[in-house]
Amino acid sequence: MAIYHLNVKNISRGDGRSVVTAAAYRAGEVLPNEAEERLSDFGGRRDVVATEIRLPAGAPEWMANRSSLWNAVEVAEKRVDARLAKEVEFALPVELPRSAWLDVARTMADAYTAQGFVVDLAIHDDGARRNPHVHLLMSTRRVGPDGFGLKIRSADGKQFVTEARALWESVANAALGKAGHAVTVDSRSYAKRKLQHVPGRHHGPNPQERRVRRLQAQRERDIMAPRDPDEDLPVPDPDGSPIHPEQLAAAEDRMLGDMHRPVPGEASQTEGDLQAARMAVDQQNAREVGEDEAAAYRLAPENHLDWLEDNTRPEDVPTLERWENHLDWLGTDRPEPGDGADGREWNRPGRDER
Repeated sequence: MAIYHLNVKNISRGDGRSVVTAAAYRAGEVLPNEAEERLSDFGGRRDVVATEIRLPAGAPEWMANRSSLWNAVEVAEKRVDARLAKEVEFALPVELPRSAWLDVARTMADAYTAQGFVVDLAIHDDGARRNPHVHLLMSTRRVGPDGFGLKIRSADGKQFVTEARALWESVANAALGKAGHAVTVDSRSYAKRKLQHVPGRHHGPNPQERRVRRLQAQRERDIMAPRDPDEDLPVPDPDGSPIHPEQLAAAEDRMLGDMHRPVPGEASQTEGDLQAARMAVDQQNAREVGEDEAAAYRLAPENHLDWLEDNTRPEDVPTLERWENHLDWLGTDRPEPGDGADGREWNRPGRDER
C-alpha cells in the first residue's frame, strides 16, 4: 500500500503569519508585501516543480496575479486575529509518475474552486523523489466580479478535513490505477481499520543535515565563483621579492604627491614681481624631497654653490685658464718651450707649484 498523508492548516494573522509571505514561500518567488512594506523574498528555490493559480467561475482576471491576489486578501481581512487562508497539503505517492503530478494537483484544486475558493497550488520535490508533495493555498472568502465577498463558513468545521481526506484518497487511487499500479492509499486511520500498527511520526527535515547541505552548497558556490585573474597576486620589487602592501601604499602616495607638485618652470611667471618671487622661493624651499634627492644633497661638497658668489678678478683669468689644464704636460702633445699661447716661453711648473 502506498503512503497516505494529508494535512489541513490555517494561515492566521493571530499567529503572526502573513499570507503574502506564505504564498511567496510556496511559489519560490519574490512578492511585494504591502502590509509589511517589505519584500517577501523566497526566489531561487530549487524544490518548486510547478505553480499555478486556479480561479472559480466569475473571478476577476487580476486574481490570477499572485501578488495582487494575496495583498488583496490582506486588505480584505480587518481583524487582528483574522484567518487569512486555508491550506490543504498532501504527499504524492512515490509510485505515481512525475508526469501525473500536475494533473492530480489540478484535480484537487478544481474541487475547491467549484466551491468558490481561489486556489494557489505549488508542487515541491527535492529532486530525489524522497518527499514530493502539493500545497493548495486557498482564500477564505467567496469570489465575485467585484472581488472578495463573505467568508466560506463550510471550511471552519471538522467536516471540511474529513471531506478533504476522502477526496485525496479518491483522486490518488484513480491516478495510481491509471498509471498501472495495483497499490492504493487509504485515508482511514489504523484504529478505524482495526490494525495493530503504530502510526509513524513526521519528524520533518533534520536541522543538522540541512546545515551541512547549506555549508556544502556555499563551498561549491565559492569554488565556482569567477574571480579576477590578478586578484591577490603580490607586487614584486626589482629583485622579485613581494612588496609589503604598506610600502606599496606609501610609494603610491609619494607618486601622487610628485604628480601634483608645481613644476619648477612655473616660477618664471613671477618674474618682475618681488613678492611673488619670494613666495615661489619659499615654496620651493619648503617642498618635500625624496630619499634619493636627500642622499645626493648630503653627499654634495660644501662649496657646490660657490659659483653663485664669483669674486674672480679680471687679471686672474689668464692664470686660472692656464692652471685649469695643469696636467696637460703629461701628454705627448705638450707645447714646446717658447710655443706658449701668449708668445712667452713655457716653463714646466715646479713641484711646489703643482
